[in-house]
Amino acid sequence: MRHLSWIVTIPVALVAILFAISNRGIVTLSLWPLPFTLETPVYLATLIALVVGFLAGGFIVWNSQRRHRRRARREGNRVLYLERELKEAQARAAAAEKRLAESTRPVSGPVSGTLPGSTLPVAAAQGSAPTVH
Repeated sequence: MRHLSWIVTIPVALVAILFAISNRGIVTLSLWPLPFTLETPVYLATLIALVVGFLAGGFIVWNSQRRHRRRARREGNRVLYLERELKEAQARAAAAEKRLAESTRPVSGPVSGTLPGSTLPVAAAQGSAPTVH
């Protein structure tokens, strides 16, 4: 991206410099109802007008995109709110599952098919024949 900006900036700067060298004549600027006049080189008046126009256009575009930026900001805030709500709901669901597992656990003795002291099931024997090694 940095190289792309140089590819654009260097030719624009060269054109501005050539324009300034070629147009060094003096021009008088005045605004009719005001008594002020300004004598300046043609290139300076032109370049200032271009910069002011560029800035005015940028401001107009920035201002016209205001509702889109506002909507994006609201959507971002809503996403953050919903993510927070989701985490809280997941935490509540995990706590509820834990309470449910504790309430359904037998009160005394191991569950049939489990080892004493463990809730893991014991593998059922496939038959009554002994295993040959």
